[in-house]
Amino acid sequence: AEEAWMATMTTRFAHHRLRAWHDAKTLAVLGRKVAAAIPRGDRDLADQLRRSSTAPALLIGEGANRIHPGEKRQRFNEARGEACEAAVAVELALALGLVEASDAAELIEIADRLAAMLVWLTRRHAGCE
Repeated sequence: AEEAWMATMTTRFAHHRLRAWHDAKTLAVLGRKVAAAIPRGDRDLADQLRRSSTAPALLIGEGANRIHPGEKRQRFNEARGEACEAAVAVELALALGLVEASDAAELIEIADRLAAMLVWLTRRHAGCE
């Protein structure tokens, strides 16, 4: 349903044209799913996973729509850090036996790919000031 709606939508928002934003959106959805499965006694880790997995999409959206290259670079760099934090949080949850290995592996793969894209975007806007 969402893909059909998005296919018909035309906007001028720059983040819609970035593959990184679409991957970040996938990371956010999966991160919330995995975090929801973490038991009540470990809600602090679940909350950290939820926040760090949703932050990249928001930061990419903000950065892509900024005008100044330095502001873009800063947001993309912050998004990369958050994606890496999501991977670390799910690795820790896996080590503690709180999440399924397949879910952790999928989230780590998406976060890794996203972090690589964000390194490229950060470098693209370096020295453009």
